[in-house]
Amino acid sequence: MDMFEAVLKIEPRLLLVRRMLRTTAVKKTTASPTGKLAMAKTVGGFMKASGALKKNPQRTIELTENLLRLDPLNFKFSKLQCDAAIAAALPEIAIQTLEILKENTLPNLAILEPLAKLYRESDQFDEEYACFEAITKLKPNDSKALKELKDSAARLTMGKAGWQKAESYRDVIRTDAGSRLEINELNQLQARVASEPENLNFREELADYQFKIRQFSDAVQTLETGIKIHGGDSGLEKKRWRAQEQLILFRTAEAEDAHDTETVSRLRKELTEMRTKTAAQKVAQYPHDLQLKFEYAKLLFNSNDLTESIQQFQLAQRNPQRRVRSLIYMGKAFKKKDQLSIALEQFETALGELKGMDEIRKEILYEMGLLYEKTGNNERMEACFKEIYAVDIGYQDVAVRVES
Repeated sequence: MDMFEAVLKIEPRLLLVRRMLRTTAVKKTTASPTGKLAMAKTVGGFMKASGALKKNPQRTIELTENLLRLDPLNFKFSKLQCDAAIAAALPEIAIQTLEILKENTLPNLAILEPLAKLYRESDQFDEEYACFEAITKLKPNDSKALKELKDSAARLTMGKAGWQKAESYRDVIRTDAGSRLEINELNQLQARVASEPENLNFREELADYQFKIRQFSDAVQTLETGIKIHGGDSGLEKKRWRAQEQLILFRTAEAEDAHDTETVSRLRKELTEMRTKTAAQKVAQYPHDLQLKFEYAKLLFNSNDLTESIQQFQLAQRNPQRRVRSLIYMGKAFKKKDQLSIALEQFETALGELKGMDEIRKEILYEMGLLYEKTGNNERMEACFKEIYAVDIGYQDVAVRVES
C-alpha cells in the first residue's frame, strides 16, 4: 500500500494503481477493522484535506487517499476526494471513487446520482443509463427520476446512432471537428509504438486513444499484441475486455439499425458469455475476493445458471457488505427453481439482518409477500404488503394489493 501510494503521488492518473490500493484497503479493513484511536486521528487529516481543496485540489486527492486507507468506504472521505478530483480536472478519479463505493455498499442515491452525472459528462451513456435504472428502483414513483432515465435512454440511443452513421471507425475521426488533430495524434502514437514495439506504456497510450476515438477493433488488436509480448498483464487484460465489450455493443447497434434481430440476439448472447467467462477467470485468479464472487454470481443468475449462481452467492455472503444482497439473490434463485420454502428462508434471514425500513427491506417484504401468495398463506402475505403500505403507499403495486 505504501508503494502504491508513492506511485500515485508521482502520477495521480494511474487508475489501476488507485483501484488496487483501495481494493487492498477494503480487504485489510474487512479482515482487521481500523481501531478507534487510528480513526480519531482522521479528524485532523480530514480538516487538513478540506483546507487544501480550493488552493491545491491535487494535494487534497493525496490526503484523502491517506484517509481512505484507514476507512476505504467512508462516504465523507470519498465525497471530498470526488470534489477535489473534479476541481483538479481529473473526473476519472471521481468516477472510480464512486464506483468503488457503489461496488461495496448497498444501493445509495448519494452515490448513484453524482455518478450518473459524471458518466453523462464523460459520454459514458451506457453506464449513466445503468445508474438511472438503479435510481428508479430506489424511487420507482419519482417523476423526475423516471424522466432522467428516459433522457438517458435517448442519449444512449443517439450515441449508438452516431456510431452507425459512420462506414468505419476511421470515418468517425474524419467527421469530427478536430479530425486533423486527432489523425495527427493517432499517427504519432502509432509511430512511437512502431519505433519501440516492446514499450508497454507506448502501446497502452495508443490503445487508450483508439478506444477514445471508438476504434474498438484496433484497440483490441493493439492490446492483444501487448499481452503476447508482456504476458498476462492484468491492466492490459482489463482494457482488452472493455474494448471487446464496446466492439460487440457497436456491432449490436449496427444490427439493431438494420433490424437484424437474429444478429442482435447472437451478439447479446456473445456479450453475456464473454462477461461471464471473464468473471469466472477473475474468480479463479483471485479465489478469496468475495466481491468478485458476488459479481460473477450476478452474471450467472442473469444467465439463468441458477445452481452455480447460488453456490457463488453462498460464498459471497461472507462479505459483510454483500451479505444481504447475496441472500436476496439466493431467495430469487430458489424461487425460480420452484423451491419456495428454501427461498423464504433466505428472505427471512436477510430481513433479520436489517434494522428499520429502507428500500432493501421493502424489496424483501415484497418478495416474501409474493411467495406467501403463491403458497396460499394469505395472512402472512397481507402482513408483508401492509408493512410496506404503511410507509410507502406508492411502492410497486402494493396499494392495489392492500386496498383490494
